[in-house]
Amino acid sequence: MAQLANLKFSLDDYELRDGIYFPSDYKDLNSTQHKKTWDKIGKTYYGSQKIEAVADESPIKQDYTLLTGTPGGTWNKFPLNKSVDSVLEIGCGYGRAPLHLSKAKNLRCEKYYGIDISETLLRRLIKVKQEYNFFPEAEFNIICNSAETLPLADNSIDLVISNCVFMHIPDAQLRNLLADISRVLKPGGIFVFNHSFHNKSCPSHIIHNFVRKLNPFVRNPVYLKQYSAAEIEEMLASAGMKTKCPEYIVEPTEEYAILPETIKGIRVPFAKAINQSLRPPASLKATLAYGFSAYSTKLD
Repeated sequence: MAQLANLKFSLDDYELRDGIYFPSDYKDLNSTQHKKTWDKIGKTYYGSQKIEAVADESPIKQDYTLLTGTPGGTWNKFPLNKSVDSVLEIGCGYGRAPLHLSKAKNLRCEKYYGIDISETLLRRLIKVKQEYNFFPEAEFNIICNSAETLPLADNSIDLVISNCVFMHIPDAQLRNLLADISRVLKPGGIFVFNHSFHNKSCPSHIIHNFVRKLNPFVRNPVYLKQYSAAEIEEMLASAGMKTKCPEYIVEPTEEYAILPETIKGIRVPFAKAINQSLRPPASLKATLAYGFSAYSTKLD
């Protein structure tokens, strides 16, 4: 792995250990239930632990898609052969999105910053980097912390990416995060938030919310919060994104759902097949879409 930079102007309160930057209050962060949950999830997150124990001749070592699959959605629209100075990834996990962008889209960068609350997933990201060498020329800065406040300088990032992360963040914290993303994004910079917001009009979410509200003692307010396209536009505008990146779009995802596929951990019969069979007309796509993405329209 490329040597991690010691960014004293922005990471001076962090300790660099084993290739990961940890905040000075990491002991307090480590005691939170949110971090414990994501460290536990990270142990087997989407089967990514397979990379830690495969033989050198394993096909997974030769073909990253056998580990990660092929990310779709907005990533399909990302241009080929783009080069930027700096990339920031919010909720980087084990590196699925940047690995795909580097290998399939030939995205190049000089500096990569990845922030995630799960130390488990960040250690796996280091392993994935070693095995597949994505962004081969980049300086890597991997940060273990909640993403609400970013330890980066104003106007320092060319490209901000995130994949399926914001729906796990409470509303007030998400608004703070979007404002901080706006702060660190360079004027004229770009962003891709793929499948990042749950859709409040989606029937699956409405049903799931009703069931969740039946038991007030195990209610998770994060998963009771979804957004309309107009509300996402308002959040981005309030965060100052239009001043940094005036040309962007909020659009429904191409995954649709009328039934939850699980309720309280119990699989709903035929729900997955029914949802995957949905081919709504244009007039219903924004209603039935599972979520929304937001991204710069001028990715080139």
